[in-house]
Amino acid sequence: MMTVSLTAVICNFNKKDYLKGCLDSLLATQSDSLSINVLVVDNASTDGSQQMIENEYGKQVTLIAKAENTGGAGGFATGMRAAVENGGDYVALLDNDILLDTDTLPKLVAYLQAHSEVGVAGAKICTMDNPAILQELGAFIDRENYGVKTPLKGHKDDTSLPDVVVCDYVPACCLVTRTEIIREAGVFDEAHFIYWDDMDWCTRVKQAGYEVHAIASARVQHKMGAVHATNTFSNYYFERNRLRYFAKYLTKESFDSFIAVRLSELHRQAFWASRKGQSSQSLSSNLSVYDFAMGQWYDQPQNILAKSEYCWRDAIGEDWIRLLVCDEPDNYTAVTGQILQVWPQARIISCAQYAGSEAGQDAIHVVSHILDVTELPAGGYVVDRFFNVCQVQELTAIQHAYHTYQQLFSQVHGPVIRRQLEDGYVAFHRAGTSVADTSI
Repeated sequence: MMTVSLTAVICNFNKKDYLKGCLDSLLATQSDSLSINVLVVDNASTDGSQQMIENEYGKQVTLIAKAENTGGAGGFATGMRAAVENGGDYVALLDNDILLDTDTLPKLVAYLQAHSEVGVAGAKICTMDNPAILQELGAFIDRENYGVKTPLKGHKDDTSLPDVVVCDYVPACCLVTRTEIIREAGVFDEAHFIYWDDMDWCTRVKQAGYEVHAIASARVQHKMGAVHATNTFSNYYFERNRLRYFAKYLTKESFDSFIAVRLSELHRQAFWASRKGQSSQSLSSNLSVYDFAMGQWYDQPQNILAKSEYCWRDAIGEDWIRLLVCDEPDNYTAVTGQILQVWPQARIISCAQYAGSEAGQDAIHVVSHILDVTELPAGGYVVDRFFNVCQVQELTAIQHAYHTYQQLFSQVHGPVIRRQLEDGYVAFHRAGTSVADTSI
């Protein structure tokens, strides 16, 4: 059997303990036909990560120590260039906080060997805290709402899953590609710093004529650290780079439609920020617009704000919740999961089932957004996917207050933000930053 070579690139920043777990699981990979070269790009960690690699792994791991933190985008770009220079057959991109099954990488390589039309193969990603639940298996660019869709997020890891998902992108949490694909499509766009870098790269791979597939038989477990963030790091970089992505791939006319969607999101966010006394996320989103307009990319640490204290649980008080009313529970697992942690005895029922039951204050109605509710439930509380909460009896007054705020926003703040987004789009293309330096 012919042996093929793979360079596994891990990007690390101050996650020494998770990195060790990742390396141990990677080095335990079992395959007679796959030779793995391990490369860690360390983004100037201060937690002893570099010393740990040198002391515990020696020549098993090649360390590239960066002088400054260049984010996941910069770290992976550095590693991808080094992997191409190494001249191996395949390259894997891995987050530092994953655990790989022993056959994950061999299965992804074998899949690419059997499918020449596929340029990138990604693993099934399960949550490390609950490996029976999926974080992701194939993801898509939502070109209607200008975001992302992960339809299998929260699904049980069982036999009902599709074997393969043909998708728009797989995250750099765990993906494998051919070295020749990197030569053709380039490396990650370092201007992202973090977030949307893997989406952008997979889009370029697809534009080069290849498909992107997620493979259910190849599994990793992922820690998902951003879920418990105490600042606006994730919100700022996600929203700024979301603007970069759609500015790059949309026509001016289509970007105008995106602007309308983004304005709606921003005034809703600002309205609820005022109600909850939690301004940091809304301010962070506005800073992302400003930096897009000004062409401020890469790392912008001055725009990362501490999150204001807020707990959705406090809005419900001491009431005992018996029913969780939701017609599409699979679409709201992040919300229902947290509610069930507080009230594990609660039963999930449909709206039709609730209508036929005895209404009371012991129910939580889970919806997409409180401001879009048109048919008032009989009683209880309403919670949406952003964890906005109110009592049913407050809903009409809140919607009336929002209508007044919406008019003010559209007359005063909206035109300014629209101008920033329009100018940012023009400047982005005029400066040529839509084609960043992603060469080898």
